[in-house]
Amino acid sequence: MQLQDVFKCLLDQRASSMHLSPGSPFLMNLNGRLCPASTNILTESEIDSFSQNIMSPGLQDKFQHEQSINFTHSHDAWGRFRVSLYRQRGRTNVMIRPIADRLPQLQDLHLPPAVEALAGIQRGMIIFTGPAGSGKSTTIAAFINLINQTRRCHIVTLEDPLEYFHAPQLSLVSQREIGPDAHTFARALRGATRQDADVIVVGEMNDLETISIALTAAETGVLVLATMHTADCVQTITRLIGAFPSPQQQQARTQVAAALRAVICQHLVMTNDSSRRVPAAEIMVVTPGIQSLVRENKVQQIYSAIESGAEHGMQTLDQALQKLFSDNVISELEVVTQSNRPDLLRDKIGKTSIPTPEELDGKSFIDLGEEMISIDQKTVRYKAQFIPGTESYWTSSVAVQFSGEGLNLTLLPGMPVNRLYVSDFNIVGKHVKPFELPKRLLIRFRVTTDHPPVTESAPELQLKLFTQPESGNLASYNKINVSYPLPAPDAKWHTWVITLPLDAQGKLLKITMFEFPVFLTKVTISDIIFF
Repeated sequence: MQLQDVFKCLLDQRASSMHLSPGSPFLMNLNGRLCPASTNILTESEIDSFSQNIMSPGLQDKFQHEQSINFTHSHDAWGRFRVSLYRQRGRTNVMIRPIADRLPQLQDLHLPPAVEALAGIQRGMIIFTGPAGSGKSTTIAAFINLINQTRRCHIVTLEDPLEYFHAPQLSLVSQREIGPDAHTFARALRGATRQDADVIVVGEMNDLETISIALTAAETGVLVLATMHTADCVQTITRLIGAFPSPQQQQARTQVAAALRAVICQHLVMTNDSSRRVPAAEIMVVTPGIQSLVRENKVQQIYSAIESGAEHGMQTLDQALQKLFSDNVISELEVVTQSNRPDLLRDKIGKTSIPTPEELDGKSFIDLGEEMISIDQKTVRYKAQFIPGTESYWTSSVAVQFSGEGLNLTLLPGMPVNRLYVSDFNIVGKHVKPFELPKRLLIRFRVTTDHPPVTESAPELQLKLFTQPESGNLASYNKINVSYPLPAPDAKWHTWVITLPLDAQGKLLKITMFEFPVFLTKVTISDIIFF
């Protein structure tokens, strides 16, 4: 792939971002995972040339002066992109994120109904928080769009850079970009309070002056929508008050209690089928009880108030994760990874992560169906990495292809293939270190076919483990061969936990092979974990 193809590739692969760094290949963010988009290694001169081509002379001067810059770039064929340039180790790096070509609608964002209800608030402050890339800008854009459609008012947005364009509907929308239209958020915010604004959107609220002006505006009858980079609602309140010097913090608590209306903290979590990410939102609506807790500096009790505030539309992040898990949207692995209190939440969802030997009931393996399970990382000996560009460490009777879903084997019509297998040669190829086989193997896969088998024998998946001999001819491997009944090729995911044979445990693994029936059309493997 060439640099001029970056924008097309981002859209074609539906990636959330692209990273360009000297000495590395193109890296795409696919559902939260950085994956190489090609084997081409980027050079410093290539990235410098690309950066100069997408910046105006004014932006080039600013980048040279400040060493980092954020801006939007419009491509005639591929639309608009958010670009962040920065220097690291004296070299230019680039992050590119596509901007949707249409305004988002709140009902399309899969957020709880309580979030849309908050759009009816006409004064005070609503803060949107969460890590970078969690969808805060998209949610605020949807808020602005809804207000623009339903209220006759003046909306002033302060952004760095401008992302979504809002054409006036019922409202007048004034969009100001930090840099071209205003020097700083604080100065632009102070100006907005004098511009008859009914709604002010603050793209970033992270310094005392901006926070102070925004709180004052919210107290005087303006609706302020702002973003902060905090992990939860309680931390957001702590950050707001902590921005003030100690002598002023009691006054700040009074201001925050009076002005704040709600905090929405977003996280994006992976769905069960690994095809997309959905939001898990912690929502705090400021009730009289929460106002008292803020004023009295009892912030740590707010979490319990959110937990018991369902009648007001409130929920904690753990409650959001628990609901997504109960609705079979996300896996237990995603729940415990994203939770602030994973041990407590694991008890609540009442599931055992890893089957015990007693649960196997004498079986050598258990099929957990479409469920994805969590594994204590301390017990993992090896986890296969399906990174595009490393297919050469795998051998197969057909071409091996890596995608965002994992490893893919596709048997096309007419292929003269007698066996459908794939072998992991990462250890033999010295890509990963050898390890002693533990007790269990997890494999998550799905299989499909266009022509079911005509044989009466049940199809099987064969597992072949090649281990290093303890003595003698070290060039020849010991082979352990076991087979398991294969589920119907229904295109559903299957998570198998296999108890490895006793004579294999403790042996030094060299090669792992999986052999599938040749009547299958496609095999996808998302996880191979020895633990």
